[in-house]
Amino acid sequence: MRHRLLSRVAERIYWLGRYMERADNTARLISVNANMLMDMPGRVALGWRPLIDITGSEALFDLLYGESSERNVCRFLTCDARHSSAITSAISAARENARTVRETMPGPTFEHVNDLHLFAHAALGPNLSRIKRHAALEGISSRVQRLEGFLSQNMLHGAPWQLLRLGSRIERADMTTRIIDVRSNDLLPPGLDLAPFREIQWRSVLGSLNARQSYQGIVGAPVTRPLVLEFLFREPGLPRSYAYCLNAIRRHIRSLPRHEAPLRACDQAAGFLASSDLGTLDRDSLHRFLDECQVQLGQLHESITETWFRVPEDTVQPAPAQGEMPFGNNGFAPREATLPKPEGSPR
Repeated sequence: MRHRLLSRVAERIYWLGRYMERADNTARLISVNANMLMDMPGRVALGWRPLIDITGSEALFDLLYGESSERNVCRFLTCDARHSSAITSAISAARENARTVRETMPGPTFEHVNDLHLFAHAALGPNLSRIKRHAALEGISSRVQRLEGFLSQNMLHGAPWQLLRLGSRIERADMTTRIIDVRSNDLLPPGLDLAPFREIQWRSVLGSLNARQSYQGIVGAPVTRPLVLEFLFREPGLPRSYAYCLNAIRRHIRSLPRHEAPLRACDQAAGFLASSDLGTLDRDSLHRFLDECQVQLGQLHESITETWFRVPEDTVQPAPAQGEMPFGNNGFAPREATLPKPEGSPR
């Protein structure tokens, strides 16, 4: 039996996975930051700016808002249509990708994504109270996880499934490095007797990755910077650790045709992690290490794009026959016809 898939369809499935993971990660990040601020003493002004730094949106946020208040940051990250990675924007993009690849998914998939889209746009707004915002973010995370569970149990684990999970795991690995990069700085100001609160800081790092209970089960006490970093980078059984994500990415890549170049990029990232001595990294060297991790993830994404999604400008993939999904044994959609420039990327 042949399994064939158009490159443009493959790319949209990949980005569906990334957008859904991005919406869930951002929702969790906001909730954890709010909880941490409530646990800290009032004289410590940690604020909301680190969330902008984590998402890498400093330039756009400063252009649109300037002041890093709770209201501005939450609006920017949840429902500002001018921000392409806001929760509502990511979910809208996921919905559009899901709409265009409905034939590759189980029947109710689009209904689940559409329900998430309607809920997010109805529940999120610029002037929500903290209670309503928390409820809305919990609702988004639960719906994303429900969709992931539905697809895991009902979707054929062929090429579309592997692409969906590949996109999700790359997005997750990227967010893990960003959270560690920003949160690993010493967030508590010097000169104050705040030693009892440093464990709260590192608990918030674990909470940002939904890893508190896992850490207690594997590592136990105390919750300290070196132990947390080692756990989040290298724990093979933690679904949000960097090592776990790279291992999952490697499995998904190996299941796809013509995987040699993306596999080399993934192995390079894994080798860099294995050769690094995390215990010797101070704040500056850790920042450089994480920068290199993010560069390697970007190179991995580019290799995936070049291998499976990018079509030469003078070619376009032929339309499939009725009921056929063109994914051949030698790669995504043979590039046979010489026709006008193809449609652009769904991003």
